[in-house]
Amino acid sequence: MSRIRTITISTTLALGLGIALLWALGAQSQTATAAQAVEPSSALARTRVEIPRAPTAELHVCPAGCPYASVQAAVDAAAPGSVLKVAAGTYTDLHTRDGFTQVVYISKTVTLQGGYTTANGFADPPDPDANPTILDAQGKGRVIVILDAGPAIEGFTITGGYVEKPGGVGSGGGIYIHSASPTIRDNWIVDNSADGDGGAIFVNRGSAQILENRIVGNTATWAGGLRIINDADVQIVGNLIEGNVAQNTGGGIDLECCGGTTPLIARNVILNNDGSARGGGIIVNATYARLVNNVLAGNRATDGAGLFLEGSAGYPVSVTLIHNTLAGGPSGGEALWVGAYVTATLVNNVVSSHTVGFTNTTPASAIVTADYTLFDTTGVPYGSGVSSAHEFSGNLAFVNPSEGDYHLGHGSAAIDQGTQTGVTDDLDGDPRPTGPLPDLGADEVPRYVFLPLVLRGP
Repeated sequence: MSRIRTITISTTLALGLGIALLWALGAQSQTATAAQAVEPSSALARTRVEIPRAPTAELHVCPAGCPYASVQAAVDAAAPGSVLKVAAGTYTDLHTRDGFTQVVYISKTVTLQGGYTTANGFADPPDPDANPTILDAQGKGRVIVILDAGPAIEGFTITGGYVEKPGGVGSGGGIYIHSASPTIRDNWIVDNSADGDGGAIFVNRGSAQILENRIVGNTATWAGGLRIINDADVQIVGNLIEGNVAQNTGGGIDLECCGGTTPLIARNVILNNDGSARGGGIIVNATYARLVNNVLAGNRATDGAGLFLEGSAGYPVSVTLIHNTLAGGPSGGEALWVGAYVTATLVNNVVSSHTVGFTNTTPASAIVTADYTLFDTTGVPYGSGVSSAHEFSGNLAFVNPSEGDYHLGHGSAAIDQGTQTGVTDDLDGDPRPTGPLPDLGADEVPRYVFLPLVLRGP
């Protein structure tokens, strides 16, 4: 997410002396331009994860006049390692393969890149905003199925997926991934649904990088946004996960079973999701996870509006939370709800506008340790069964929470209150710390920079 950042010299004298310094050094003047403020829903920080481009065939897809008029036809024709450039348009053709019905079925390692135009001959770079490339299942099947391969999918709008099976069990309305290792990057994944798990994305085994997507307005019985199961090794980084709804549990992200991997959830904005009974923002059940530099705000659920953690004797939960911002909405609720057989370790987090900060319902088998936490307008910071040290209270001074901007203002009580944890950047990828100690929460406030002053006579 972007912020307005300016480098300021506060007096006319300082400005004049700074100009004199530049003249003395023979430097050419440069102007720093502040980033424009944008709405949080469209302002995700971009951590470029370059997708390798194999020096093999390049295939072109467009609605008319190209060698391929459907993405599936190009995938079928492509050799492994090929790059498929897809021009603007809406692609709705459905195909049935191996019992799956979808717009695109992928079982080979290829790169699918949307955002091109025929007007310039599919020239790079693509621009998905100017050239929207839409894969729309129109409620008649999944949008994408990926099996046993490592494709890259970038620059598409993935929408209209719907899946059901006899008995009402179906997974992955938008994208279904099984025993595969895809990179899903910089897509809009919107308005998909599943009668079972994972309205937007379902991952079963294998691995996946889910990077810098907007995952918005998806629905499912369980896990409206993403469901990750059976030791899938995933990285969920830099996404906006907003307004997803689960009828039973798990509004935003649901990690389930079995402790063989530790998924990374980092630098995401997880906003206004509804988990119904449990886990408005995130559920971790019977597995491990590491959460770093996330904003969880305005999420809703009866238990664990922000996060819900629960394990079993055979499959305990171990979760580390470092530099997260946990902000409640009108319904309040718990920032963190902990059930049986859980070890939760929290460092350098902030909690705001929750009815309860941390709840440990089963201290006989669950351990919750919080260190360096700031509580702002939180009714009960924590209950019994929670060990807490280095607590702070005060105004977090969020920039504009009503618009989803949970950056810290320059007057925030969280500034310079943290401890070193080895985390060297923040939600936006900006350096951390910028002061003597890290700031608490997902954001690190930038500091002003003053030029040295040098006078030179005539």
